[in-house]
Amino acid sequence: MSSGNSFTTGLKQVLRAPALACWIYLALIVLTFPLAAVMRNVLKDSIGSSLVHQSLRRGFDMDWYGEFAAGHSGMAKSFGPGVVGVLPMLGNLEKLLDGAIMETDGQVLAAGILFLLVWTFFGGGIIRRYARPNEPFDRSILFSDSARYFCRFFRLLVLTVAAYVALARWVARPLFSLVEKITRDVAVERTVMLYSVLVYAIIALFLMFLGMATDYAKIAIVTEERSSALLALVRGVIFVVSHPIRCWGLYAALMLIGGMWLAAYAAIAPGPNQSTYSGVILMFAAGQAYLVGRMVLKLWFFSAQTHLYGIADER
Repeated sequence: MSSGNSFTTGLKQVLRAPALACWIYLALIVLTFPLAAVMRNVLKDSIGSSLVHQSLRRGFDMDWYGEFAAGHSGMAKSFGPGVVGVLPMLGNLEKLLDGAIMETDGQVLAAGILFLLVWTFFGGGIIRRYARPNEPFDRSILFSDSARYFCRFFRLLVLTVAAYVALARWVARPLFSLVEKITRDVAVERTVMLYSVLVYAIIALFLMFLGMATDYAKIAIVTEERSSALLALVRGVIFVVSHPIRCWGLYAALMLIGGMWLAAYAAIAPGPNQSTYSGVILMFAAGQAYLVGRMVLKLWFFSAQTHLYGIADER
C-alpha cells in the first residue's frame, strides 16, 4: 500500500473524530488565557488613561508602539504589528533553521515550551486513538492514555531537543559560517542568496528527518508498548531509513497542505490597522481559522503516520 492511502485514510480518521479535535483545541485555548491576561495587563498599564486609546481606535499608532517596545521586555516585547498575519510563523521558521530559536527571550521561549508540553501530553492519547480507529471516542480514555505515555514522550522530547541543539551547533552554525566566509568578497547579491537558500534547504532536510524519526518513535512507544525512549527513537530512525519513499512521500504531501494553508491565510489575513469592530472580528476569525487548520494538520500527521507505520511492514 502506498503513502497516498495513508494520506487519505489519515484525513478520514481525523474527520471521523471531531470530538478529539475539539478537546485539543479547548486545551490550547485554555492555555492561552494566562498569557493573554499578562499581555492585557501590560497593555492596560501602558495605555492607562492617556489619549493613546483614541489614536489606536483609528489604526495602529506606531509612535506609541515605539515607546512601548523601548520600555518593555519579555512577553510584552512580542507584541506589535508583526504578530498579525504570517510574519510570526515565518520568523519562527527562520529562527528554527538557523539555530537561533534557543536565543529567543526567556518568557517567550517558556510559553513555546509550555505549548510543546501540552502536545507532548496529548500525543500518547491521540496516537492511541488513531491506532484503534474503530473504537468510539471516549474523553476519559484520551486523558488516561495521554497521562500513561507522557513520561516516555517527555524523555523522547528531551532527546529530540538535544539532537536539535547538536544539529544547530555542529551543522547549522558551521555551514552558515562557511557561507559567510565564501561570500565575504562576493558583490552579487543573488549568489549570496543562493548559498543561503542551499544551507537552509540542507538544515530543513535534517530537521524533517529528525521530525519524522521522532513521530514514528512516538508511534512505536504506543503501538509496541516500548518503555525506552532512546530505543524508540532508534526504531523511528530505522523505520524512516527502511521506508524512505513512503515516509518522505507522506511527509511531503502533508507539508504541501500546510504550505497551501499558510499561503491562503497570507492572502486573506487582515493587517494590524483595523479600526472597526467588523475588521477586528474578521482578523480574529481569520487567525482562529488558521490555527484550527494547523491543529487539524497536526492531527492529520499523527493519524496518517500511525496508519503508515501499521501497514508498512505487512508486505
